[in-house]
Amino acid sequence: MSKRRSGSRLTLAAAVALTASVTAPVAAHAADARVTAAAKLHDDFNGDGFPDLAIGAPDTKVGHQAKAGAVSVLYGSATGLSTSRKQVLTWANSGGERPESQYGTGLLSADLDGDGYADLLSSVQSYMQDVDSGYAVVVNWGGPKGLSATPTTLMWAPQYEWRGQFTVGDVDGDQRPDLVTAGADNWLGEQPDTYNGDGTVRHGPFTRTGQAAKKDYLTLDPDRVTSYKSLTTGDVNGDGVADVAVRVGSTEEPDSRRVVLLTGGPNGLTDKGGLKDTQGRSIGGEDVVIGDVNKDGYGDIVVGHSLDSYDSDVELPTRGGALGVVYGGPDGVSRTREPVWINQDTPGVPGAGEYQDGMGSGLSIADTNGDGYLDVATGLPGEDFDGLTDAGSVLVLRGSAGGLTGTGARSFSQNTGGVPGAAEKADRFGTQTALVDADADRTSGLVVGDPAENAGNGSVWVFAATSAGVTASGSLTFGAATMGAPATGSRFGASLAD
Repeated sequence: MSKRRSGSRLTLAAAVALTASVTAPVAAHAADARVTAAAKLHDDFNGDGFPDLAIGAPDTKVGHQAKAGAVSVLYGSATGLSTSRKQVLTWANSGGERPESQYGTGLLSADLDGDGYADLLSSVQSYMQDVDSGYAVVVNWGGPKGLSATPTTLMWAPQYEWRGQFTVGDVDGDQRPDLVTAGADNWLGEQPDTYNGDGTVRHGPFTRTGQAAKKDYLTLDPDRVTSYKSLTTGDVNGDGVADVAVRVGSTEEPDSRRVVLLTGGPNGLTDKGGLKDTQGRSIGGEDVVIGDVNKDGYGDIVVGHSLDSYDSDVELPTRGGALGVVYGGPDGVSRTREPVWINQDTPGVPGAGEYQDGMGSGLSIADTNGDGYLDVATGLPGEDFDGLTDAGSVLVLRGSAGGLTGTGARSFSQNTGGVPGAAEKADRFGTQTALVDADADRTSGLVVGDPAENAGNGSVWVFAATSAGVTASGSLTFGAATMGAPATGSRFGASLAD
């Protein structure tokens, strides 16, 4: 039996010269073991059996192109993450596209072409010749030497139809990831289609030219939905097929938000309606993740309600931001376990709910202590302490047989002992989080992205995981310059994919 390691660790490499070029990626190990291991991991770009981390810096200047964007990749290993095992990808202004692509926005990883290597997807804002301004989803393909240097475009749609939101999951049960968008129904290079629905499902496998196997449309009730915000996937009803949670604007009030559940299956996505709390109020917000926090075999939907100043928030228990937790079951939403709201006024949760703390920002979900229950990390970028406004912090809440709980919750900021740096006004630490098992020991360490740090240059912090959970001991920080990427105003850490 192999010995369990203490958790993800990161070793900073010596400073390297700034460059906008691609840094040589890391080769993987034996081919047979590589492909077998990578087939089980959605986030292993080079197939060595260890999860990897991608960090977006969407405002990176490349040459004369402002906000072209860049992605830094750290490759996992038996000793965790290291900036000596890295790859830097940048966006080139080519093919007639005009500036401000913001490559590195909305990062996700999945094996789209079924070759056993995870691929990296990003949303970009691009401008196509003779068509219109719009958004695209692009992919850098994984392989034994890491990610491809040049991204391939999977789809494009005009800006008036779509804002670049997408997710990936096997929504039809054929064991191949599918690309799901809301509010977009165009292929790259096509003129706008006749309106066919509220979004698309592009079914895998994808070819290396970006072509999907087929394309379907999805439709939501126009009497309940006014706009589409973002999507995420997970298996809520335990049938082995990915379901989709869609954040939408609601017709209930002008500023209200909802989350609509679509269950997957071989015959397409089925609209199960909006999520509700025990008083019949809509559960909506600014972020959403899905994972099994109570280990009952059904994915649970955790909604980050980070904005608390809207008229529609007055009657909700969301002061300072909150998590709305809706438990999964055979029918999608559990019929036996009631939804709950968790904020800083919940017993066991550190701190106190104060307006505009932002709890619910930058959600991520994974097991941080190896007990089999998934835990949830959330940022509070508006948290004030020690006389510092919007210094920011991060909470890690524990999963349990009773569900997500405040018991055992841990809080981290730049003023926590062992954390490098010092908290400052308007740092907004915790804008993004990711839980990453970079050493494959079944405990996920915490990565925190702070794009506002150092006057918008941005930084990332890495915390180890132990059998007791995430710890500040040995935590480390670095920015774009350490990765060998342009740093000034790059907003390094604005997006994280693991």
